[in-house]
Amino acid sequence: MARQKSGPQEGFISPNPGDIITYDYRSQRNVASEAETIRPLKLFQWNIERGYKLDKIIKVLQKADADVISLQEIDVHNERSNWEDTGKAIASALGMSYAVVVEFQELHSPIRSCDAQGGGYHGNAILSKFEIRDPRAVEHSHHPIDWENPEHKLAKKEPRKGRRLTAAATVVTPQGPLLVYSAHLECFCGALSRFWQLSDIFRDSRAHSAAIPYQVIMGDLNTLANGVARLSPNYCTDSLRLLSLGWFEAELLDKFILQCQSPNLVNKWLQWYGLPEQVCRDAVNPGFSDPFDSRQDITFDHPAYRFFGFHLMTGKFDWLLLKNAEVISKEMGNEDYSASDHKWLSCIVNFKKEIRV
Repeated sequence: MARQKSGPQEGFISPNPGDIITYDYRSQRNVASEAETIRPLKLFQWNIERGYKLDKIIKVLQKADADVISLQEIDVHNERSNWEDTGKAIASALGMSYAVVVEFQELHSPIRSCDAQGGGYHGNAILSKFEIRDPRAVEHSHHPIDWENPEHKLAKKEPRKGRRLTAAATVVTPQGPLLVYSAHLECFCGALSRFWQLSDIFRDSRAHSAAIPYQVIMGDLNTLANGVARLSPNYCTDSLRLLSLGWFEAELLDKFILQCQSPNLVNKWLQWYGLPEQVCRDAVNPGFSDPFDSRQDITFDHPAYRFFGFHLMTGKFDWLLLKNAEVISKEMGNEDYSASDHKWLSCIVNFKKEIRV
């Protein structure tokens, strides 16, 4: 049954960027049964494209029946997404606990197009069948765009207040606590800026590894410097625009970021490109691995850039990075992009007995 068209809430006041909103829709019966069942865990990652097709999204997630879900582009009280609280609607329909970190207040403005019209807020969320503890925002040390600068050419199209933030929380699974990150890195910059933002998550991971060795980074990391995106003055704004010809940005992340691990003390590749010393130290991978292929497992294929069988704006934008977990199976879905402009990723995992801190 189609969702009823809603309207703006009278007196709605948007929370501030960095605020955390939580709900728990788990029933007491489900809480008790899940807590007693030690079994493999199903992890699920998806950018839901502002929840434009919310009914389809909910059906996909109900069918997936995941234990821990990471979602990006949660829209709340924005005209473009029918004024829905998309995250709350999803959590309620799935009967899950839920935490969202507010990234942006999306200002309602005549400057915006209809499909981008705001009025509320936008953020990244973590959902689970299990208890979510200590939800928080991971701050990024680098913001290539000041979205609150009214003179910026992109802010003129989509006026907003806020900044990119990664959601983090501890999920209390039957196998033990799992530190979960839900990330959405900046798209309007170059690859080096995105790798800088990823280094902030690595730094946070290290700070919590002793207490919570089981971790996962899920998110849309916007590794998009491929194809015609290289020609854009917005998407590829650094020297890698040309120096990485022949590579997908996802391949760069895999080879030069994920494969840079201990005993390395500094990421020399980023150092060569002139990133600050502390960033190069933080960008040493603390133990995450990617079960998907950085070239073949495409998660974004923009329909506006398909001509005569050529796919000109495509790539692996979405990631599910595991630490101290072994993969039993993996899956991708939304192959026809009918529910969102991104595919989803899913893994069934067990925690490793021999851990790396």
